[in-house]
Amino acid sequence: MATMDPFRDEARNRGIPEAEVERWLETVRPCAALYWTDDHAGGPVAGFLDGQPDVTVPGKPFLALVNLAAVPADATDIPLPPDGTLLFFADFDDPDPDVDWHQLVYLPAGTAVAMSGEPAELGVRVEPSLPNRGADSAEFPHGDELGSVWWETKGQMGKGGAVKLGGYPWVWNADPVTSWDHDPDDDWVLLATITSGEQFGSDLGMAHWVIRRADLAARRFDRAEAYYDSFD
Repeated sequence: MATMDPFRDEARNRGIPEAEVERWLETVRPCAALYWTDDHAGGPVAGFLDGQPDVTVPGKPFLALVNLAAVPADATDIPLPPDGTLLFFADFDDPDPDVDWHQLVYLPAGTAVAMSGEPAELGVRVEPSLPNRGADSAEFPHGDELGSVWWETKGQMGKGGAVKLGGYPWVWNADPVTSWDHDPDDDWVLLATITSGEQFGSDLGMAHWVIRRADLAARRFDRAEAYYDSFD
């Protein structure tokens, strides 16, 4: 992953104690950023955005496909399957948590998926992730300011991507992992965030998928939940 020095420099300029900054940086999590590219340096295509797979879900448009075999094993700290395919479907017309507007499909390795239309190919890189909204606490008296530091410096340590696996969610309004009725003992984690595609308008929207860590390890993707957040 990239050096975190831009974060340290900005925090130092704001007068945040270095010991607190280093404690905050101990919470950095890796994530897999899938980005548009036509140059895979001889490696496999990590996924597709838009287009149309031959796997469909009635009433739910296709968003993205992830080739899990192309995602490095150390790209995240969540128990992703080492292979297989994830397909994300969603209808953003009414992305209410009580409405059946999304579906996640996992296909085991060896199940072929054909793409048609004009899908965008995605490459993958490993990037650091931190919360963009912190909270002051006994351990982090400058937690809110540290979240602001990440907001300011994130682009210097990673370019992001259309699809992100793992890491922390980027929060506009509600944190999809902690803001809903999720029991902390169930160990909910961010599985994926999608921020680009034909369905997204101009509201800086993003779709988050979250899942219990144990369900992810068991490949129970039918138990994943999704939340839509936008800058408004």
